[in-house]
Amino acid sequence: MAEYKIHSPQPLTQSESWGYWTQPRSPWMEGLARIYPLKAQRISFLNRMLAQDHASGIETHYDVSNEFYALFLDERYRFYTCAEFQSEQDSLEEAQAHKAQYLLSLMQLQGNEKVLDLGCGWGAMLKFLQDSGHQGPLAGYTLSKEQLAYAQQRLGLNVSLTNFITDQFVETPYDCIFSIGALEHVRPHELTDLYQKIYDALVPGGKAVHQFFSLEREPYPASMVLMQLFFPGSLLSMHKTHLQIAHEVGFRITHDSIHDYKPTLKAWYERLAKNQDQAIELVGLDIFNRYMTFFPIAWLFFEQHEAELHRIVMEKPET
Repeated sequence: MAEYKIHSPQPLTQSESWGYWTQPRSPWMEGLARIYPLKAQRISFLNRMLAQDHASGIETHYDVSNEFYALFLDERYRFYTCAEFQSEQDSLEEAQAHKAQYLLSLMQLQGNEKVLDLGCGWGAMLKFLQDSGHQGPLAGYTLSKEQLAYAQQRLGLNVSLTNFITDQFVETPYDCIFSIGALEHVRPHELTDLYQKIYDALVPGGKAVHQFFSLEREPYPASMVLMQLFFPGSLLSMHKTHLQIAHEVGFRITHDSIHDYKPTLKAWYERLAKNQDQAIELVGLDIFNRYMTFFPIAWLFFEQHEAELHRIVMEKPET
């Protein structure tokens, strides 16, 4: 049904598309959605999807058009990650600033530390750090050519086209390594090597600060099959797996909080719907309908607690 909606010959309307995916379903339909495809089929399909390289999946979702994303992201920083709405009156811009300030407080920077952003997107958090007065060296990695061009040319940031999962980190050690919405693209079997690499790249006493969502109930839910339409080649890990591996490589978990992604997804959806004509002119009908389908499906994903959005601090001991 999702593919049918995406390829509709007409633009999906705001109320119809949102209501179709988010309205309550009968217990029978809900149960069917959770078990189909069968687990063995899910595992086989997802393993085939995971055989592709990371870059192709990232480019499929992100290398659409910087101008297209600007139609629905916050105007100041272009965060494509969960914001922090402190009240229903908050604008998206205010909520994203709240999120950035929250993460900055977790980093506990003094202003001159060397910092690395894994999966930096359009450079939003690096720009926020600059605006907050950070004077130390800042660097970011991305796999999106569109994001790279924006971060380098528009913002003048030190960003490189680097796969933080498979490539070696350069200019180590760092005082702080962080990621916002990037660990979702790390496949379960890659977590140990990545966390070890982050641990090794930090100075003693350094911090790794991550915002990401992770599975809560089972490792191969049916929802992960559907999500391949939007993030091909990505598979979430169980949250307990993240914590276990972080401990095994030597980190101490000093903070782990849960936050609500749903208001951010609704805000993006409403902004995109408001800019329908311009979006279709920029990227075409299929891509417009794809995101008008993706946002309510993602909203439902969190509404049903398939996953939770976490903000975590992992500290490398001083000795």
